[in-house]
Amino acid sequence: MEAPTNVLFVLSDEHRPDALGCAGHRLVETPALDRLAETGTRCTAAYCSSPLCAPSRASLATGRYVHEIGFWDNATPYDGEPASWGRHFSERGIDVTTVGKLDFEPSVDDGFDDQRVPFHRETPDVNGLYREPPIQREDARERIHDAGPADSDDAWYRAREEAVTATAIDALESKADSDEEGWVINVNYILPHFPLRAEPSYYDQYPVDEVDLPIDNPAGDNHPILEELRDHFDGRNVDESVLRRTRAAYYGLCSAFDDSVDRLLGALEELGLAEETLVLYASDHGEPLGDHEIWWKCCMYEPSVGVPLIARGPGVEAGATIDSPTSLLDVVPTMADAMGIKSDPRWRGQSLLPALTDRRGADPDRSVFSEYHAHGTSRGMFMLRRGRFKYVFYPDHPDQLFDLENDPDERDDLSGDPEYNHTLSELESELRTIVDPEAADEQARRDQQRRLAELTSDSDGPEG
Repeated sequence: MEAPTNVLFVLSDEHRPDALGCAGHRLVETPALDRLAETGTRCTAAYCSSPLCAPSRASLATGRYVHEIGFWDNATPYDGEPASWGRHFSERGIDVTTVGKLDFEPSVDDGFDDQRVPFHRETPDVNGLYREPPIQREDARERIHDAGPADSDDAWYRAREEAVTATAIDALESKADSDEEGWVINVNYILPHFPLRAEPSYYDQYPVDEVDLPIDNPAGDNHPILEELRDHFDGRNVDESVLRRTRAAYYGLCSAFDDSVDRLLGALEELGLAEETLVLYASDHGEPLGDHEIWWKCCMYEPSVGVPLIARGPGVEAGATIDSPTSLLDVVPTMADAMGIKSDPRWRGQSLLPALTDRRGADPDRSVFSEYHAHGTSRGMFMLRRGRFKYVFYPDHPDQLFDLENDPDERDDLSGDPEYNHTLSELESELRTIVDPEAADEQARRDQQRRLAELTSDSDGPEG
């Protein structure tokens, strides 16, 4: 196989794994991403390491699990330690450029030296620090009810996304003009993240009377931790008309994002860089959109913890899928493998390049891990996906078990069925080889109490 000499890594925000034409969605129009999948390989069971922005991005930056690095929530963004993959690559002679949202602590040495139009977490979200008990998010229901068409003259995302795309294309043009090889450009978009307000040209693509409604809404489970999360976002008993608007707006934002990807990939082709560049696309987490009566990610149901993951480049099989579980953390060692540098042994992902190019290494029995320790919940969540089963452990609360092959909508929790006792025991034992869930949960809550004391010493309470 001829190895690629460059990597273009595109990361979106809050893109659920089924909201793609190539994933079989009956409505969502994403022609650029569909072409990427047609000419490359799509991972159909990819997961983030934590379904929330700052923890997921800190985990991705370091290649390590959240409980290992302690960036638990949106009040504690990545501060440069432990070292990022950007530093690892740069120290080995790979030129790394980032464009757009990183969501790190501002003004720190995070190892990404060439940052263009960066967006960092200027204001900590302290909602995630209130765990005992969790609180209701201010104006949460209004954010759901506000879904709909944006002002066509001033859509909230347009200037930002256009700046990211234009800057990324400028970076590609610079590489093409210099004939430089051995570079990584990481382009980070905000879409299709909330607010759910899309320009009319995109919103109107999805007539509200034709969009699908959330599944399992009202929710069939009454799990205590998930009930806390539902209370936090005040997203119960939402009118059907509002539910339809949220879907139309979200799908419109997906299409708006896809247009940016189309411009970016078009520039890569026009500049003659496509044949020597590995393109990777993923998102930092998904978005339930009212599925299971949950909003704003933060849970282990598929639309929240699952992410799209697509690769295209030299030697990558076209029109193929990898159906065994994969992780967003696999992106980092995959890039290192493509660039011909050694991975950091502390990275928790594994290179997908063998599986992408000649089908080696696509282990059907592989397990993938995720965790959550933030707003709306008094205790953490720990997920293990292996084969057809998804296992979710909650300290001090009932666990969950789903057979995703026979129950893709996760309506039938098998944890109470004696027939699956052995499966539960086996998966819990494996989970405990990755993390001590009780200890990690306790550490997260201790750290958050300290952080809350720091941030609220001169404040009256949480921000919305």
